[in-house]
Amino acid sequence: MATDNSAPRGIQLPWAGKKVLQEQVEEALSTLWHLAADNMRISQNMNVRTSVLNFVICTRDLESARKVNALLRDLSSIHIARVTLLILDTASDAPADISTWVTLRSFPIVSDMMRHHFEQVTVMVRGAAIKYAATVVQSLSRADLPVYLWWVDDLSQQEEIFQRFIAISSRAIVDSSHFSRPAENLRDLEQFIRDDVNCAMSDLTWSRITALRELIAQFFDVSEYRPYLMGVNHITIEYTTTPTPAPAKNGASHAPASSHAGHPADQPTALPTLSALFLAAWLKNRLGWQLSSREEDNQRDYVTGHYGWYMTQRDIAKVISQPLVAEMEKVEQQTSDSSSNPLAGIQFIVRPRPMADSEPGTICLIRLHSTTQGQEAAFTIARGEDDDHVYTSAELPGSVHPQRTVSVANTHKESELLHHELEIMGRDHLYEETIHEVLSLLG
Repeated sequence: MATDNSAPRGIQLPWAGKKVLQEQVEEALSTLWHLAADNMRISQNMNVRTSVLNFVICTRDLESARKVNALLRDLSSIHIARVTLLILDTASDAPADISTWVTLRSFPIVSDMMRHHFEQVTVMVRGAAIKYAATVVQSLSRADLPVYLWWVDDLSQQEEIFQRFIAISSRAIVDSSHFSRPAENLRDLEQFIRDDVNCAMSDLTWSRITALRELIAQFFDVSEYRPYLMGVNHITIEYTTTPTPAPAKNGASHAPASSHAGHPADQPTALPTLSALFLAAWLKNRLGWQLSSREEDNQRDYVTGHYGWYMTQRDIAKVISQPLVAEMEKVEQQTSDSSSNPLAGIQFIVRPRPMADSEPGTICLIRLHSTTQGQEAAFTIARGEDDDHVYTSAELPGSVHPQRTVSVANTHKESELLHHELEIMGRDHLYEETIHEVLSLLG
């Protein structure tokens, strides 16, 4: 492994602080803490130093690293002891090299009289030295504290490196919306979860739909609505896509032909459906429906991103609320001889909606249709005037309940999502189950 600390020619990292040799990192940070303490005494400010976790961030280029560096300001309330910002330069012709910089980040808390400090070590690893990146990061981490890993970019072609990092981590955070090969990468995550029981897995895509999952659950917190949960027989989920350009006058397609092999969901033309698929998989799991083995019941168009599933088998034991199970059995008994039996089956539809003023992949419609004892109802969550707001409404027999506007702005802020994930202790078993469900929906 190369130990030369010369930065690549022309690359300057002024935001990363002072450039030091790898073996000088601890000494340099100690000096910075002494300087900070002197400054605090002179200015009579209160110095807040927190020591709860090591936060390791892996990026694939300088641009990603700069964006992450700016975002760290919004995480000042998290009790991070040390941030290690890793830049992996995987260029095949890059010489083996490891470069390190250190700085002390300082942000005001409430007012400038109280400041929060944490250490930041920036590491650029190039060429063949990348195979040692996890070892380097481990040597730079506080040994007495857990390591939380944030893998910022795509996982494709980096699975081996990622696996080395989760071996030293207590929690790994990914963003599956960046996956260029969704089915393959989700299968890798599922395998990592099985193989490494000591590292919990988090996904910012899963976090983004938390607010929507809560809004769906809130519908059925109302006792008047609760019986209709058992009778949900049709679910439609729509997500936004970039409108397709008008075809060329000669009728030729603008898209080049693809020769990509593997699962159809990994085709480069596949649309950003993962948020919608995670939501569909969660609903399927919570309502206890089982995917039909009949191929004609399942339609999957991986190119257009249009999916449909019809399910007729249900596992009541999967419904998590015992009062809900009792009510479900009551409804089932009352409707067992009826042609409108709400438990007869359910249709799931996930489809794209072209929308120019929306971030591609944003869920813009969730509609649950229910039939219970011959009575129909519909529960809707629809995109508002922008991506930051949604409208919720319930239509019941004889009445339409007032529409409500709800802000979901925080689901689009990466810093808010990270803030939540960094406070989680232990495994998210529901997320792990949902990965399996998504893969079953993809086929």
